[in-house]
Amino acid sequence: ILPFIAELLAKGIEARRVAGNTQVLDVMACENMIGGSQFLYQEVKKYLSPEGLTFADNYIGFPNAAVDRIVPAQSHEDSLFVVVEPFNEWVVETKRLKNPDLRLKDVHYEEDLEPFIERKLFSVNSGHATSAYIGAHYGAKTILEALQNPNIKSRIESVLAEIRSLLIAKWNFDKKELENYHKVIIERFENPFIVDEVSRVARTPIRKLGYNERFIRPIRELKELSLSYKNLLKTVGYAFDYRDVNDEESIRLGELLAKQSVKDVVIQVTGLDDQELIEQIVEYI
Repeated sequence: ILPFIAELLAKGIEARRVAGNTQVLDVMACENMIGGSQFLYQEVKKYLSPEGLTFADNYIGFPNAAVDRIVPAQSHEDSLFVVVEPFNEWVVETKRLKNPDLRLKDVHYEEDLEPFIERKLFSVNSGHATSAYIGAHYGAKTILEALQNPNIKSRIESVLAEIRSLLIAKWNFDKKELENYHKVIIERFENPFIVDEVSRVARTPIRKLGYNERFIRPIRELKELSLSYKNLLKTVGYAFDYRDVNDEESIRLGELLAKQSVKDVVIQVTGLDDQELIEQIVEYI
């Protein structure tokens, strides 16, 4: 969505410049991606005049943010009405703030956002997708239904244990705090008031199996650190096997596997060149 709103933001920045409004302003892209606000700024720059670009550099900040809240698939008469889970987390990096004195309620401010973004992406996104792909394998229709299967829940917990080992080794997170964080994640997935379809969470498997995505990236980094990633490998196998007639990527993935060798498809989808790791993934498909 960010490229589609960039031109409108650029027009607003130009209007502030023309009006002589030099009150600093921070724009945050609360997207599920690393470096979302900076990505947005690069898109905004395409529509700014040279004067507008100078003005933006001086008075408009684009601090990156990490956001965490599950929004299940839904439909309402009012398109602006959205049902969300009670849990929420919002972390904003301070080094790119133009107005560092403004502090929003319940927002965490950190100089280095990367550890918190990775904690969220590798924990919530990886755990959520794991629930979906394993759940789909066992016939679950919702994430809650998947978590009600003790076997599936145990596998998700095993994946999160591997994620914990990476986050602790890489960012020195406190082990007990991270265990509690992952416990809360499981409880969020088990929320009976949030009906989250497996098909929603599992969709676009090709994207989710990408080189820097929620499975392959932690697997790569765990391997580099000589830490276990066996349960993540199993989940990758389930992701490659996932099929949904309403999801174009899952159908395309099946077509690729029907026409090419499994190894070639793994290389194409994951972008890996580590032959040992490629062979390990192939074993689980």
